Amino acid sequence: MPHIQVIEGLSIPGTPGKENDDALGATGSIAFVLDGATGLGDTPLMPGASDAAWVAHAARDLLLREHGAASDLRAIITRTAEGVVARFEAERLRAPVARWELPWATLSLVGVENGHLNIAYVGDSRVLIETHDDEIHNFGTNPSRTAFESKLAAKMIAQRKSEALGIDSIRATVLPELRRARDTVNTASGFWLMGPDPAVGANATVTSLKLDGPATVLLVTDGFYALVEDYKRYGDRELIATAQTLGLSILARELRHIEDEDAEGARYPRMKKSDDATALLVRVEP
Repeated sequence: MPHIQVIEGLSIPGTPGKENDDALGATGSIAFVLDGATGLGDTPLMPGASDAAWVAHAARDLLLREHGAASDLRAIITRTAEGVVARFEAERLRAPVARWELPWATLSLVGVENGHLNIAYVGDSRVLIETHDDEIHNFGTNPSRTAFESKLAAKMIAQRKSEALGIDSIRATVLPELRRARDTVNTASGFWLMGPDPAVGANATVTSLKLDGPATVLLVTDGFYALVEDYKRYGDRELIATAQTLGLSILARELRHIEDEDAEGARYPRMKKSDDATALLVRVEP
């Protein structure tokens, strides 16, 4: 019978002691990672430590109820988003003042059925698959870093060099641009994320991979995939191989060492020193 077995999962906050806005989970038929988008409001919209954590954890809890067949990932995403809508309406502390306040999260999701692995994603989390024939497959937004994000990172670094500002003051220099971009989430002029909007299911990218034997799957948020995309320490094949041989904790330590060595972002321009980082390594039996 097709099933998914967890090998290892890891999720660490960007800053020790602060809320982790990522989430991960798996059942016998699906596995997923979520990355909550940092809230841009002046005051919380949702209960808990952060709006980003709220939406990632709400979606995780709803996805973990999906114990049936994984043949229709769009339906699973739609049901999950419908559940997020219900919780959002019931739990929100106040009405949002603008669309940019709504809580959103990236989602990468896989589901196994007879002879196939189905893949779905919104946002910039990534799915790496090592198939029985030793091929490596990469699914997700590529590249995950947009020109817009790179421009804002460079602007923040320039501000940091010119003025002795704290991180909150530096972030405020790009806040209007961040809010304008967030206003386009789940609209025709923007991009799609998981959150209080059932239309995300119809607009997720969904594909399928035929499996002739067992496969190993590594699902990662962009904070973890930075080892490949931003810091160039690994290729996809090397990353999934190291995850299997040395483990996710070793990779996480290397990730944070790179970021600690470049705390000001001089070598690797980025919005913040370290992002939340999540990885889930699973074995798929088709």
